[in-house]
Amino acid sequence: MTKKDRDLLERLHNDGVILTVDGNRLKYKAPVGAVTPELRAAMIERSPDLVYEYHERAGILIYDARMPKDQAEARAANTLRGGTV
Repeated sequence: MTKKDRDLLERLHNDGVILTVDGNRLKYKAPVGAVTPELRAAMIERSPDLVYEYHERAGILIYDARMPKDQAEARAANTLRGGTV
């Protein structure tokens, strides 16, 4: 994950924005007014990298850590919420 990705995730987390992944789409829930046009553009720009990061982390947890898929996906999603795996 790049510094640009981490900075964006930190800003989203601080603004109360919750990211999720649905297939290959990045989705979000946010308080009213939290997602400015500038922030939305940044999310669109970084979306492919963030979705890739989610799937990569979930895959590693499933195959290397032998974690059940639902638990691995929950841990990977935590990354998008400003947490760590």
